[in-house]
Amino acid sequence: MARSIAAVSGSSGRNRGVLLLAAVFGILSAVLIFAFLKTSDGSSSNVNDAINAGAGAESVVVLARDVAAGEKITSDMLTTKTIPATALLLGHSTNTEDFVGRVAVQTMFAGEQVLTAKVTSFEGEATLPFKVPEGLRGLGLTVPHEAWIIGGLPQPGDRVDVVAITAFRVTDPLTGNEKPELVSGIIAQDVEVLAMGQTLVRGVPITDGAAGVAAGEQGADGETREGAISVTLALTPEQAAKIALIDMMEDNEGQWRIIARRKGESDPLAGAILWSLEDIFDFKK
Repeated sequence: MARSIAAVSGSSGRNRGVLLLAAVFGILSAVLIFAFLKTSDGSSSNVNDAINAGAGAESVVVLARDVAAGEKITSDMLTTKTIPATALLLGHSTNTEDFVGRVAVQTMFAGEQVLTAKVTSFEGEATLPFKVPEGLRGLGLTVPHEAWIIGGLPQPGDRVDVVAITAFRVTDPLTGNEKPELVSGIIAQDVEVLAMGQTLVRGVPITDGAAGVAAGEQGADGETREGAISVTLALTPEQAAKIALIDMMEDNEGQWRIIARRKGESDPLAGAILWSLEDIFDFKK
């Protein structure tokens, strides 16, 4: 019986030795990890940099927080991060100063590489060619009366429809008498106003408290100058040709008007878009 108890006691001693050895290794591992973190300043970004570092890797500018479209970029929004060569995007930069003071043209998110195509300074972009949408043309029209452009109230960037009105006198083949032939129709829908007078719309909203764009040309006394008002519209070449044709007619033969669309409404009009005197007064009844 005594020999059996001694055997158990020896086994217990060996177990304690194993546990002690494990504890020593655990402490040693903790010391090594602490030393590694201390040499890297305890920064997880440094750890990521070490992981991403390699041939062709660069420390590029990324966002420290989300940035909304139209927001002006400040230095506290930016940081740098080492990105492997295979993940570098066209237009990246290694210098935060390249983006400070620029304006975001679209929403960007924290950690995202800041690219030159996603920011603007408006330098050289406040000219008409930068504002004409792809595939369209900018047509400028002199406005004889403010009523033609809803009192000069539309702002650059608003969407409108264009109405054409023609008035001709035709001879009735049966009676030989002349009668008016009046036709009104919508010849362009959901058209963007590029400019009112000489005020152009910016590509993204301004958030620094700057005043909004003017509705039309105004004198120092606030009175509008009807003869100087113009409007520039973004049109397809076909729409531009139609409206220009109406515009060159004498006022008693052809006129145009713009009618405002509700904000966000882009659907084409349903039903008829061409009307005559018969349609208005229902002469056929």
